[in-house]
Amino acid sequence: MERNISLVSLLCFIIFNGCLVFEADAVESQRSEKLKLTHRHSPDLGHNPGTTLGPPKNSEERLKQLVQSDKARLHAIKRRLGVVGKLKDWVEFPFRSAADMGIGQYFVSLRMGTPAQTFTLLVDTGSCLTWFKCKYMCVDCSAVVEGQRYFSPNQSSSFKSIPCSSQECKTMDKASTLPNCPHPNAPCYYDYSYLDGLNVGGSYFNETVKFRFSNGQKKGLQMTMGCTDGLNQKNRFKTVDGILALGFNPISFAVKAAHEFGGKFSFCLENHWIIKSESSYLVFGAEDQVPNMQFTDLLTEESKRTSLYPIKVTGISVNGTMLDIPSYVWDMTDKGAGGMIVDSGTTVTHLVEQAFDKVIAAFEPSLSMYNKTKGNLDYCFNAPPAEEFDEKRVPRLALHFEGGAKLEPEVNGYIFDDSKGVKCLGFSRLAWPEMNILGNLLMQNHLWEFDLANKKVGFARSKCMLD
Repeated sequence: MERNISLVSLLCFIIFNGCLVFEADAVESQRSEKLKLTHRHSPDLGHNPGTTLGPPKNSEERLKQLVQSDKARLHAIKRRLGVVGKLKDWVEFPFRSAADMGIGQYFVSLRMGTPAQTFTLLVDTGSCLTWFKCKYMCVDCSAVVEGQRYFSPNQSSSFKSIPCSSQECKTMDKASTLPNCPHPNAPCYYDYSYLDGLNVGGSYFNETVKFRFSNGQKKGLQMTMGCTDGLNQKNRFKTVDGILALGFNPISFAVKAAHEFGGKFSFCLENHWIIKSESSYLVFGAEDQVPNMQFTDLLTEESKRTSLYPIKVTGISVNGTMLDIPSYVWDMTDKGAGGMIVDSGTTVTHLVEQAFDKVIAAFEPSLSMYNKTKGNLDYCFNAPPAEEFDEKRVPRLALHFEGGAKLEPEVNGYIFDDSKGVKCLGFSRLAWPEMNILGNLLMQNHLWEFDLANKKVGFARSKCMLD
């Protein structure tokens, strides 16, 4: 019996969570060992909480365990060969759609503080200040909204408020940092404004964020963020814990994390209308090479000026025909007119009138059998239920970028349900002069990579499955 147990332990260790479990019986007369091979998912192994032994819950879980085991085994083999140190590991955060909360954006889970506190933040490539709802020096902390989650600085030993008299405060974004400093140790205050006119106020602080590497190792990194008084929040932020800012700015979470982990970050936007507890990862660092990745240049000067991610559009085509849109529409001016930015925090794609009108005109002939009606967007129509709506009749849209990259979104990225019996084209019309915005619905079902070191933005079609 002792030999049986030791052999099982030894062989399980050798295969590193592989597919087979061995049982050994001694056959002394033949001076050999007879081994019984049992698949690790066999019902004979019973239920083993915390392990992958025994029957999985379903076929999806079964395949997931086998794939994870293969990756773990590959890592073990590379460790044996001495090549693990040459691999480019990355850090990752769980990432999913926020549609179930009535929000047209995506969530990320983040752990911060000592001991760590967990928060759910909206991912936003169009802003620079990462902030949390916070209970710190509030006028009436007892008035915080019941049931909402707040960061508690007093419960974290690594929390460090930034004094208003410090050099660090003086180097913060001048447009958002407030000048008032009642005494040297008072917090450095901000009043941060968003493109839609909403603003949040609070104080800057430094705190340790917990990063988890793809190889299982963990690391804490000091980040500068905002402690926003939850009492001042408008309805748009009432269901979330804060914003994870990925804008192109020195104070941005993305810029600091990318500088530490490989100079780039990426995320995969799965179908927004499919709700899962976790659908993908927000990744910092050099992930495995993705096939068919297309790149276009990040417009560096415009990025520095706006802290956004502007890219050069060369045109829009419908069913392969390039639309007659004036080229100046895609040139960003010093005053912020024209051009296009990539913005995960915007849901639908916003086009200035010169581009919007051409796109709608190209779609109308194919949608003429449906009556136009009012909806939440600029072009909506009465349509049959989804199971009866023929997507084959819908023209195929493509956005063309400098360098030859072409984004071909799926139909559900630009035609979707508005209400019962009503569908809309997923574009919003802007008066000129405004800036075009590539929203996250057109970005979905693709992996997006922001290579800050090489000033490029890349994308590739993907199912956004967790590894």
